[in-house]
Amino acid sequence: MENGQASRTALGAATLRAAHQLIDGDVKLLNDPVILELIDPETRSRICENADTFNSPGTLGMRTHIVLRSRYAEDCLKEAYEKGVRQFIILGAGLDTFAYRQPSWASGLKIVEADHPSSQAEKFDKLIKAGIAIPSNVSFINVDLETDDLERTFRNFINFEEPVFTACLGVLIYLSQSCVNKIFQFLGGFSEGSEFIFTVSQKRNDKYAVITSQKVAEEGEPWISYFEPEALIEQLKNNGFTFAEYLSPEDAYELYFNNHDLRLPPPSKKNILRAVI
Repeated sequence: MENGQASRTALGAATLRAAHQLIDGDVKLLNDPVILELIDPETRSRICENADTFNSPGTLGMRTHIVLRSRYAEDCLKEAYEKGVRQFIILGAGLDTFAYRQPSWASGLKIVEADHPSSQAEKFDKLIKAGIAIPSNVSFINVDLETDDLERTFRNFINFEEPVFTACLGVLIYLSQSCVNKIFQFLGGFSEGSEFIFTVSQKRNDKYAVITSQKVAEEGEPWISYFEPEALIEQLKNNGFTFAEYLSPEDAYELYFNNHDLRLPPPSKKNILRAVI
């Protein structure tokens, strides 16, 4: 991301979440009316007028991934809350909307949205223009993940003596390996019962991946870090996590797609992980 510029890929992800609300029928994998308020009317019109483009195989698969990762993270968060977790960090929050459509049980959560200052400023602007109030249980942290000391950055917002649930969706691929290691070490030092839901990618050479990689690089947000599954699980355990597993396509199908009238196709790859301390 270039200095002074909000994340363009975050806006792209928001557009695909909006497409799910607008063109995927009445049965939703994720009900997110707020995202429609955070994108401009021109984008909403473009989605509706170009549904065929948004339903191309590559874009459809990416829409499944983006919607599924949020739904899975929020379901895991609810499970963690029921076990007593009361702190929630959204790392690289972008235009995530959970805090602005939070269910009644989430009022007991302390929600911390952390992102680059430029992205935070753009989100504030969109929230204000949409007339969306910021709930009293939400705080914001400006952070440069590559350069900032994470413990110093979060210590006035998080009680490190209590468990924390952290979501980091669609972020790590844009960060250097040293930054990823720093994040794993930081989160792996949290209290017992803490959880970490995040997404990663393996190197792919299919046409859609190549085209998308070139596009995001041209926007100043190149894909940098890729992970091999077995090595990643070992890396997490070496950093303090006692359990880590991918959400497999088979498990995702059983949880969300089997016997449901969803227009989205089930995922074909495993790239969402859950790690627990």
